[in-house]
Amino acid sequence: MLDLHNHMLPGLDDGPSSMEETLEMARLAYEDGVRTIVATPHGRDVAEKSSLSAVRALVDQLKGELRTRSVPLKVLLGMENHLEMDTPEQVERGLAIPIEGTHYILLELPFPSYPLYTEEVLFKLQIKGLHPIIVHPERNAPIQENPQVLAGLVQKGALAQLTASSITGAFGRDTQRVSRELLRRGLVHIIASDGHDARGNREPILSTGVAAAARVVGKEASLRMVVDIPQAILQDVKLDPEELARASGKKRWPLRR
Repeated sequence: MLDLHNHMLPGLDDGPSSMEETLEMARLAYEDGVRTIVATPHGRDVAEKSSLSAVRALVDQLKGELRTRSVPLKVLLGMENHLEMDTPEQVERGLAIPIEGTHYILLELPFPSYPLYTEEVLFKLQIKGLHPIIVHPERNAPIQENPQVLAGLVQKGALAQLTASSITGAFGRDTQRVSRELLRRGLVHIIASDGHDARGNREPILSTGVAAAARVVGKEASLRMVVDIPQAILQDVKLDPEELARASGKKRWPLRR
């Protein structure tokens, strides 16, 4: 499996505070079957407390620690970028970055609201050649009230990523209900851990979420969200959300560059 959203880097945001905690998260993820993790600190925290060069150095340090411990876990760098009016300008300045080596960019909507500028910002990013991925939409209040809000973004080319523990109910019944509804509607393309800690409901664990999703959409479709689709993203294959929806019932689907 591949985990495209994980806050495993220490001391940057609300993730682990030490490298030892980070390594414990890596161990748990590997034992769960994850072979590639994209480390995605909050862009706002990096801008305020650190720098991109320092974050890259931290990734290199983590890779070295994993080699020393013979943990063959691949770590890439991305960022969880807040969707703000000037996000396209932040990309130009290197303050908001896509997933390493790709044109895919993680975007977080504010939990309580749906900004009026959302579609304009997504359009500007797409004009720049970037492919938006809306992270944990199940925790956004307007989408919880009306999943059609997310459907509108998907129709415009955005992908959507559910948090594994949302599907299992770790964030409450309402979030679990919405997660299942988004799955049923074919509005989910990726499952990620959004891991923050080695304990509690923010562990870097995918398997339980995949199993919960399988009870809604079937095993093949749920596995596709942690294997095939994330792999295509890391290969920078341009994915069409509508094509993914049409292929959702197939055991395999073609990847095209």
